[in-house]
Amino acid sequence: MAGRHLAFPFRIGTDGRSAAPDGLEQHVRMEVIQLLLTNPGERPMLPGFGGGLRRLVFERNDDVGAALAKSTISGALREWLGHRIEVLALEVESEESTLRIGLKYRIRESGEEGLLRFEHQG
Repeated sequence: MAGRHLAFPFRIGTDGRSAAPDGLEQHVRMEVIQLLLTNPGERPMLPGFGGGLRRLVFERNDDVGAALAKSTISGALREWLGHRIEVLALEVESEESTLRIGLKYRIRESGEEGLLRFEHQG
């Protein structure tokens, strides 16, 4: 990890400077979270950036919605973080009023694996 990066969410560290991630694994994890929680069109200079998870709150919660969410998420990960991570598994499940998303990935630079889970109950 070359250079100094800002921690996400942004905060001030104990030294009075902007906090930085503890290492590559944390930095990449925060990049994935930022990508998935950003809606496409939210960033004026990067209008295509985002995985749009927050928009899923307003979408249908059934098998079709889950398949659409999986397609959108995998496309965003491939386009924006494909150079950084390899997606090992992406599961999107719709069960009654709950949408669950599980992501398992490998950091290309270090080989470390990460796991993220998002869940929304409607």
